Amino acid sequence: MTSKEIKYLKIKKELGQIFVKFIKEEFKSQTLIDKSNKILKENDYILFPLIEDKHLINKLTKSLENIFEYQIILKEPIPSLKFEYKSLEDILKNEVSEDLIQYIPKSYDIIGDIAIIEFDRFSEYEKESINNFKKKIGEAITIANKNVKTVYEKTSEIKGKYRLRELTLIYGQNKSKTIHKENKCSFKLDVKKTFFTPRLVYERRRITMSNIKANELIIDLFAGVGPISIQIAKNHNVTIYSFDINPDAYKYLNENLTLNKLIGNIIPYNLDIKEILNPSNKLALMLKGKADRVIMNLPERSLDYVDIACFLMKKSGGIIYNYQFCEKPDPIEKAITNLKTNLMNLNWHVEKLLEAKTVKAYSPKSDLVVVESYIKLNE
Repeated sequence: MTSKEIKYLKIKKELGQIFVKFIKEEFKSQTLIDKSNKILKENDYILFPLIEDKHLINKLTKSLENIFEYQIILKEPIPSLKFEYKSLEDILKNEVSEDLIQYIPKSYDIIGDIAIIEFDRFSEYEKESINNFKKKIGEAITIANKNVKTVYEKTSEIKGKYRLRELTLIYGQNKSKTIHKENKCSFKLDVKKTFFTPRLVYERRRITMSNIKANELIIDLFAGVGPISIQIAKNHNVTIYSFDINPDAYKYLNENLTLNKLIGNIIPYNLDIKEILNPSNKLALMLKGKADRVIMNLPERSLDYVDIACFLMKKSGGIIYNYQFCEKPDPIEKAITNLKTNLMNLNWHVEKLLEAKTVKAYSPKSDLVVVESYIKLNE
């Protein structure tokens, strides 16, 4: 945080261990030394940084009377690089007013060396004080996560055909390009120009570690910069057709193919996947009825593309990963029903339900659900 002087207890070096033992015995569970800052040495003296608690410091000084020679001095602290804060509240407890503590976000996303955070409304506060508060939050995130160089605030919902949101810089370097590492893969991307969420890390790993056979043909309908496609191809000798409508996502997907060592083969296309149904599309003729698996990670509108999945899937059957945002209660049951209904209208059916679960909470009213199933054309 912004540098300011704090209180240190200054004693002779030879008394250092005796002092530490003394406070452990006298103060037991109470913390006196501020572990977020380094213990300093100056000539023949050692300086212990003290927490900001007047009551405890007064108690300490009274306890030390007639035992040690000491001084309480003010000095600018040097942060300890080994110290790990438990929360942003820990870092900010003496930096923001008590009435603003409740607005400190409980979570945020880290993508590479960029953090992205969302705030609640601050209608009752002046703009200047809120901007200062947000800046302190941003700085606190970089203290808690030493690799983070940039902090953005989400200032809009996800919108548009490229699924982007507006981001406003609140702290750090003014940059939006980064490299994100996940499950032993690296992904170059621009957080302002491409959609990427780190919150699907375990879901992507689950798919990657599933029983995928050699030489399968997999189609990733909404590949983005390639987080699912690349992780599968890194671990399996398969062919993956990876589609995305966003030219920036397509550009980074191509770069990420060279950034990672892959066992399988990925063939990227910058294409609105709806075009695959165009009778004159040569790619459509080549892929029709060939897919072993189809990944449909566009939860806002995945049901609009079930016809595409069926067009591409082997008529003898294959696996579909369908993601949906479904309202509570019973979001999983709703997602299953939605998929079955759409398949039935296309003369397909769920032969076997392989997995249906909540991937993560999306909002207070809805969850992100995945329905993984083996589907087949009705005979």
